[in-house]
Amino acid sequence: MFTVLGLETKDEAVYREMLESPALGVEEIAARLATSPDRVRACLDKLFELQLIQESFEAPGRFLAVEPAVGIQQLLARQRDELIERQRQMADSHASFIRMLAGTGSASSRGSGVERLEGMDAVQQRLRELARDAAREVLTFMPGGPQSAAALQAARHNDEHALARGVAIRTIGLDGVRDDAATLDYARWLTEQRGEFRTAASLPPRMVLVDGASALIPIDPDNTRKGALCLSDPALLAPLLALFEQTWERSAPLGTEHRHTLTDRERALLTYIAQGHTDESAAKQLHLSPRTTRRMMASLMDQLGARSRFEAGLKAARLGWL
Repeated sequence: MFTVLGLETKDEAVYREMLESPALGVEEIAARLATSPDRVRACLDKLFELQLIQESFEAPGRFLAVEPAVGIQQLLARQRDELIERQRQMADSHASFIRMLAGTGSASSRGSGVERLEGMDAVQQRLRELARDAAREVLTFMPGGPQSAAALQAARHNDEHALARGVAIRTIGLDGVRDDAATLDYARWLTEQRGEFRTAASLPPRMVLVDGASALIPIDPDNTRKGALCLSDPALLAPLLALFEQTWERSAPLGTEHRHTLTDRERALLTYIAQGHTDESAAKQLHLSPRTTRRMMASLMDQLGARSRFEAGLKAARLGWL
């Protein structure tokens, strides 16, 4: 978990020492970890930059570890903001790329590598052809939030035939579709049919990429009803494929990265566990029996896919549960 958040093994070790023994100085931490004081100071600089440690108000020049539940939330919030900004930059670059292609001329021959399809009827016809001929995979950006009933029906019809032939389908929608019943039903149907659906905070303009050999992108990203460009030139498809894979890696599968509804007791329990409490000490804080606390914790760990209580606290913070 710490590695995913940008910390190296030594950084984590220094952080844990400061949590467990707040009175230790640099020299003592270095001795415990069998490393040099300069290496510990470098770790402290990094931890301070990440807001996992802070300067003591009572003793200026001395640093204290921030509780994991607080520090991890701050770090994740910053990483989330950076991720959203990177996604926005990618979306802007992709939109500029589309506008550049749309303005290069009125190519209409498939042999040119760029075919112009005017109007939605022509686009839907080509989508049906691509779905029919797909042999390996179909990759889709689905921006615009909740989708219309007609669009979802067409997507399900095309996907159903492709999936029946063993074609892999991966689709990325906006985070907002998680709150739209119709679009969410489609996403769940797709995953039940062994397709994959993820969401992101922001997306490039709409795109369908088939077998790495053909792609449909809108002529005008701000008005998709004008039609689309059908690309088949490998030089144009390569950056689109790379963009999809980068966006996919930074997107969240259904069931994750979405705020989970916790009871007050569950939230308090996870907070205590993230702070280092045992089940027994957390039970005392919550005025519950240790047996009840262990049962609650086992259920939460199962939901989080965590192998330890400490990992459960970190994952809960990362997923925005706390």
